[in-house]
Amino acid sequence: MNYLKIHTRPSFLTLLVVFGLSSVVSLAQRDLGVGEVNVRRDVIPVVVRSQDSQALGILKTAFSVHGRYRVAASMQEASFAIHVDPIGSTHSSLKIFSGIPEQLQFNTQVQGESQRNSILRAIDLAIRKTSGMQGFFAGQIAYVGEIGRGMEIYYRDFLFGEGKRLTSHGVEAVRPRWSPDGNYIVYTSYLSGFPNIRRIDIRGQRSEVFVSFKGTNTSARYSPDGTRLAMVLTGPGNADIYVGSNLAKGLKRVVNSNGLEATPCWSGNGQELVFASDRNGGLALYRGSASGGQFRHIPTQISGYCAEPDWNHANTDLIAFTVGVGSQFQIAQYSFSQRKSEFLTNERGDAIQPCWLNDGRHLLYTWRTQSSERIVLFDTVTKKRSVLSPASIGKVSQASYLPAR
Repeated sequence: MNYLKIHTRPSFLTLLVVFGLSSVVSLAQRDLGVGEVNVRRDVIPVVVRSQDSQALGILKTAFSVHGRYRVAASMQEASFAIHVDPIGSTHSSLKIFSGIPEQLQFNTQVQGESQRNSILRAIDLAIRKTSGMQGFFAGQIAYVGEIGRGMEIYYRDFLFGEGKRLTSHGVEAVRPRWSPDGNYIVYTSYLSGFPNIRRIDIRGQRSEVFVSFKGTNTSARYSPDGTRLAMVLTGPGNADIYVGSNLAKGLKRVVNSNGLEATPCWSGNGQELVFASDRNGGLALYRGSASGGQFRHIPTQISGYCAEPDWNHANTDLIAFTVGVGSQFQIAQYSFSQRKSEFLTNERGDAIQPCWLNDGRHLLYTWRTQSSERIVLFDTVTKKRSVLSPASIGKVSQASYLPAR
């Protein structure tokens, strides 16, 4: 992809105060298609513009929460000016300028499923053009929302604008997961009085029983290519992991131990699983073939409680997971190549249920306190934390992300 040239030189004092010496001296020279300039890798200052007030608000929010960008007041301190204007009900124009005087570097129209979606898609395209990174704002988030004593399944766009409530059962519903094609969401429901796996057809918005063996049926998750499902079943005895087709046929027990297994997650190539198990005492993480066989303990060496792993599909060296820290929980990540863990969050309250985004840099998690549960966007590079879900929609948790198609 051809990138766009930028002309900016923030003061050394500003960089030193905000980012520290190590970030200031770490400069990258990039070929932006129409010229070469020195650019700091950690932040790109941008001016955002629109003749539409709603679009301008979306632009400001997106580039403020991203972490790779900073919204600047003028082109005197910005690398780019990003201008997005809605056109009709499903299109938006995108123009990118740089330099003083400003020069138009990129101009196109973007189509979406709605006007708002076209704005979000234009933002993602602007991110790719100005940084080379994948955008994620045009994706969708499935999540659990609490209503009274019930927990229902919802989905919304990334900034919690357009979306729908998908269930109205008034019972506990947990762990929603998208199919890669976006046509289905599988989740665990207590509608029958026992935990069964149900499937929502997004096209017809129908919820149906999908897996209902005797015992517990939970933690269903599609493989990256959408052809298989992993899940946890307790029918024959312990909570073990099974893999079958995407229609939950031909189920095979691939993990069988004397402990309890939970929350299986696929590798990016669909050949391996990582999961949590208490087979050796405390809850720990294990890795092995999705076809079965021996599973190896992952030496996280960070906590006696490691759960809810999520494998980074853009950077397969990394998994994020929930760790117990005293009486609280935080998000950590583990590097297979370095055989090393590090804490990512330091929340007041709990940080749980990590979910990587498609760029391999950002993740979502649930921030839980005594009175609230909110979904948070986290930049693992800059450690920027931004609450996405508005307080007005109440307690929400268990985010599952679907990239735009």
